[in-house]
Amino acid sequence: MRFSRKGPHDEKGFTLVELAITCAILGILVTIVVLTMLISEDRAQQAACKANLRTLFDGLRVYEVAHGSYPANLDDLVTDGQIKDSFSWTCPSGDLGTTSGDYRNYYNSSTGDVSCPRASHNP
Repeated sequence: MRFSRKGPHDEKGFTLVELAITCAILGILVTIVVLTMLISEDRAQQAACKANLRTLFDGLRVYEVAHGSYPANLDDLVTDGQIKDSFSWTCPSGDLGTTSGDYRNYYNSSTGDVSCPRASHNP
């Protein structure tokens, strides 16, 4: 003999605990995806900055060979034709707080060294 119990407890659906666990799992997955995207964005900006620095280094070497010394400022590289007018002078990472991201502010004309204000971007 079978007894069937019909009542408010026999309704089909999710319990509050099941919904809470599902929300927690989704929250963890979203956090992982967001963190991965942020890390990827930082790596891309770092690679772009290193490429900019390599362009500056190459332009400085060509200028030094042609003129026997390094330029007084980096704008001379544009005037002399080693770098295009459209070159971006700022670090792709954007706002650096109190310091400017402009490479021209981190150029040493006596040694020909140029760097990025973010230490992690320097080769």
